[in-house]
Amino acid sequence: MSDAMNDVTRSIWKESHKVTAKLINGADAEAIVAVMTAANPDLVVKDFGSYLALENERELVFRLADIGEELGRKFEVPDFLTVLASYSGQVDVQDDAVSITEFASG
Repeated sequence: MSDAMNDVTRSIWKESHKVTAKLINGADAEAIVAVMTAANPDLVVKDFGSYLALENERELVFRLADIGEELGRKFEVPDFLTVLASYSGQVDVQDDAVSITEFASG
């Protein structure tokens, strides 16, 4: 590949460490956003009406007990997965948390 083509490719394919989650808007999603913004000051949240988009560097960790406390009721993995519409990154589901991390390179 020519150097000019490599420069074009590099300008198009910029390395990103961002991970995202899109949540179906409603009471659960609003509670998740409240918990996540308190725990992650650099979190970017965009409201698209029917869904909320969360974006962060490297990882998003959704601690279910904290979300449940915000809601005033138990909040478990199936509840979270019902609200999660899509994500970018690598997801890891545990009993007490759902994490989305950047894909490992290499």
